[in-house]
Parts: sequence; C-alpha cells; structure tokens
Amino acid sequence: MISQVRDKVEKFLKEILKAEGIRIVTVEKDDGGWVVEAEVAVKNQYLAAVRPDYKVIEKELYIVKLDANLEVSSYKRKEEKEEEELKE
Repeated sequence: MISQVRDKVEKFLKEILKAEGIRIVTVEKDDGGWVVEAEVAVKNQYLAAVRPDYKVIEKELYIVKLDANLEVSSYKRKEEKEEEELKE
C-alpha cells in the first residue's frame, strides 16, 4: 500500500510542479488517509524568466494529503518556518 501511495504522490507532483526530481521523505497513515512529505527539485521560475539560459534547480518540501481512495485531497509547500519548528 505504501508503494502505491508513493507512486501516486510522485505522479501528482511531476504533473503539477513539473518536478525535475522527487524524493519521498515520510509516509504516514492519517485518519483514513495518508500524509506524505516529499522533497522536490524544481526549476527556479523567476530566474528562468529573467535569464532563460540559466537552469537553477531548487529543493522544496511539499506536504501531500491523500484520502482513503488514494486521491489527492490537498497539497502545500512546507515553509522554512515550519521546518525550523519541527527541529526544536
């Protein structure tokens, strides 16, 4: 089941974010669904617009929630502030 969750999240992030690479960090069962944290390598869109010859890849963390049917119910980029709070 976890491999299906991982596959679903990877496919979703590639489609939505045009991700260059995805690394699943955590997969947790949550109230009949799943919560997945993924590290995503994405192209810096600002720099791409300013200097199309530059290809700058940035690492961002995303939280993706799936329901019991493995349908994505929400996703959001995890802010640096949230990361620091978790470390404390």
